[in-house]
Amino acid sequence: MKTIESINLIWRRPGCRGGRATLIGRGLKVKHIVADYLDEDHYPSPETIAQRYRVTLPQVYAALAYYYENKSEIDEEIAADHLFEELLDAQGPDAAIASLPPPVQLDNPLIECLHLISRDTDRHYGSPCIDGTSVRVADVVVAWRYREIDPKLISEKYDLSLGQVFGALAYYHERPTEIDAEIEYERYLKERREAGLVPV
Repeated sequence: MKTIESINLIWRRPGCRGGRATLIGRGLKVKHIVADYLDEDHYPSPETIAQRYRVTLPQVYAALAYYYENKSEIDEEIAADHLFEELLDAQGPDAAIASLPPPVQLDNPLIECLHLISRDTDRHYGSPCIDGTSVRVADVVVAWRYREIDPKLISEKYDLSLGQVFGALAYYHERPTEIDAEIEYERYLKERREAGLVPV
């Protein structure tokens, strides 16, 4: 039986930040994390971004997953910020304010659920996987942590979107104990097989 493991770290609220996507509990817009991550002059790590904004690593990775799943939306927000700054310098505050996009109209808070991870009791013993694939969250974590593979290369290796890769990392950082235990158990079994203590 398949169940979806939703990542619920992003939301929108009426009257808050123009109804744009923000981190739950912080009010920090997703676009700020994304703009920092895409800064080609500095390339800050997710850990650095988490410290800078005083947010958690799951929130940073969820913001990046949201971005790559909704790229045009956040790109437009970032472009609007650049235009605002240009107009503020060139024409003053009135022109800059006039360039701002209208707020998103919402009646109620909306959680932007990232349905990127699922469990299937008939696949990998129920281990969390990238939904729609047989790639486990543990596979992504091993490639990212122990082999130090860049998220873009992980996406190419496993034929995943960057949103899926960052979703897996957000999921992992929310519940590291479970995934670490899975990885360590597999390492233990591998060592015993290589020592001839477990049948291959």
